[in-house]
Amino acid sequence: MTQETRPSILKCEDLGVSYGAVPAVGRLDFDIRKGEFVAILGPSGCGKSSMLNVISGLRAPTRGRVHVKDQELFTPASKPPRLGYVFQSHRLLPWRTVRQNLEIALAASEVPRRDWEARIDEILSILHIAQFKDAWPMRLSGGQRQRVSIARALLVDPAYILMDEPLSTLDEVTARSLRQELTGICQRTDATVVFVTHSIREAVYLADRILILTRGPAEIFEDYTVPLERPRDYDDARISEVEADIVRRVQAPWGLSVEKEKAVA
Repeated sequence: MTQETRPSILKCEDLGVSYGAVPAVGRLDFDIRKGEFVAILGPSGCGKSSMLNVISGLRAPTRGRVHVKDQELFTPASKPPRLGYVFQSHRLLPWRTVRQNLEIALAASEVPRRDWEARIDEILSILHIAQFKDAWPMRLSGGQRQRVSIARALLVDPAYILMDEPLSTLDEVTARSLRQELTGICQRTDATVVFVTHSIREAVYLADRILILTRGPAEIFEDYTVPLERPRDYDDARISEVEADIVRRVQAPWGLSVEKEKAVA
């Protein structure tokens, strides 16, 4: 099945968000299909957080419509979307073990209790942290805690996973390892991911497509398809070439001078 024939998972039409008379998101139109890894790239303050609040089901848009698996959100008959969320911080309860943290997520899902143990073991094994199932979160490293966060997002069989700069607080060696693992996990599980990042290189390495936003109130400047096959090497010269191409493209929508362009690169 080609990507074009896969079912639509998340679709936004004429999406706009305002706070009173102040617009935060101008207009967003995009369609994300099953199994896609789509990065959201935009300058600080452009409205990414407002957009995430809408597509996570937390806030109704001021204008436009959002569909999840062809079901419109924010109607009297609609249900909140079933999704996974990975934040910058792990947001694990320190007084609960890894297993107990994951069980809290499963309790709020539709996964039958009889399947919990097997599912926890499977996901932790995929993420190479099965040995920490009964550990306390604060006794784990930052990278291990973020693996647990990713496990929590995958466990609930989500329609899609939102990742809001999940690797930005990690050291670069750990972040590189997790980026590599993340691509493999997503391919094995066929997960649909919306990944917010400020790093162009990270977006190029991870994503199938990159939605490049303008300065706020955000609009989509370009829906950019990453022209690289998988698997990818983070130090591949072609990633640097694609990164440089995107930096050139965002000069105008981000208001960058040549000097600032060099800083972004």
